[in-house]
Amino acid sequence: MEEGGEFTFPTATPEPRTSPRRAAAPSLGDVPDNILVRVSAFLRCRTDRVHMACVNKLWSRAVRGVGRPPPPVLPPLPALPPQLPWLIFPNTETPTFYSPITRRYHRLCRLPPDVRRARFCGSAVGGWLVLALDSCHGYALYNLNSGQRIPLPASFTTPGDKDVPLVVHAATFSAPPSGPNQYMVAAIVLIANRSTAAFWSEGSESWFSPSTGALLEATAQDVIYYGDAFFFVTSREDVVSFQPVFLGWNNNVGLTRVDYDMQQRGDLDDDIGVHEGMGVGVMRRYLVESRGRLLMVVRYFYNQSGSTEQIRVFQFQVMPPEAAADDQRPRAAWENLGNQLDGRMLFLGRGCSRSLEVADYNGIQGEFEESMIYFIDERMASERLPGGRSLYSFTDMGRYDMEEIATAPWPEGLYPSTSDNAPPTWWLH
Repeated sequence: MEEGGEFTFPTATPEPRTSPRRAAAPSLGDVPDNILVRVSAFLRCRTDRVHMACVNKLWSRAVRGVGRPPPPVLPPLPALPPQLPWLIFPNTETPTFYSPITRRYHRLCRLPPDVRRARFCGSAVGGWLVLALDSCHGYALYNLNSGQRIPLPASFTTPGDKDVPLVVHAATFSAPPSGPNQYMVAAIVLIANRSTAAFWSEGSESWFSPSTGALLEATAQDVIYYGDAFFFVTSREDVVSFQPVFLGWNNNVGLTRVDYDMQQRGDLDDDIGVHEGMGVGVMRRYLVESRGRLLMVVRYFYNQSGSTEQIRVFQFQVMPPEAAADDQRPRAAWENLGNQLDGRMLFLGRGCSRSLEVADYNGIQGEFEESMIYFIDERMASERLPGGRSLYSFTDMGRYDMEEIATAPWPEGLYPSTSDNAPPTWWLH
């Protein structure tokens, strides 16, 4: 309004302030009956209880013992469905993992810095990993679920009682370290530029191996704990097993070795000659336990396409004792399973391959179907980081349909093409 040529503004009446906490305060009628009854029990005078009953009708009913009808009982939380292996994409800055059930990527948060920088060498049920921590041959077992860490020795004790450094390429467990049973770790290692097998048992101060005989005649490609022994398969598809014998005192353990007299499959020489002898590609072998049997999966990588184009599956068959070799070695062979897995799907990884039943995952059967094999990239990339550090490739990843004899990209969505510290691996539940 205007007074004497000047503008004046009416005085605003301030609004009363109400704190968000007070504005959102629950009604007194929301207090559960059991709490009201407990409070009234402290009121020894009848008058006080009457006053309490006068607060509102709900309080009155509670104090008089009438009460409200009990709230509906919530149904029990349904159990989680069986979990598929999660796929870890290592990275020193932003490691992630992929959940196949939800088809989503998640940040792998709160990892200690040395674990983020580590190279993953194998995994076991319960979220356990075998880690190569640094360039000084430091190793550890690490649990992704709990953060528990178990140091591993950095040296290998030779039969001549000499300690030498080693490089772990792939490793597996006889049992999860968090379980009730004694456990061992078996690994494919490099010692003095020679590939061999090494073992570590709980409480041991170094890695070790059996003290007699040549350990492996050819390069080991994978290791698995099957039945009650560690099985190794070589580039010639030979099989050697080592059965741990826990002696029960001072953490001592023995290893009973079995060399199988393998009957070579008919097309092995052609496979090796064409793919590796002529430089067409590379063959990688994986061991998988499935329905109580031991399988060998042969993956064919072709140099021209830079990808996996064929996968074959064989079953380990041990022949009757009367068919044993002259030196009493058990005789065995790899039997081709053809182009079907009979309701199974396979997840491949060195030291951590798994066979799962498709029927256990009916809710997601559209993507996870029988006779599918899911494989991950384990190669180093051609380019290098500044300082000469290696990059690991994530490009040769996918699923192989055995019936159609064809590969398809997997997992879906965007993920890194390389890692600056480790190949991908499976997080097993």
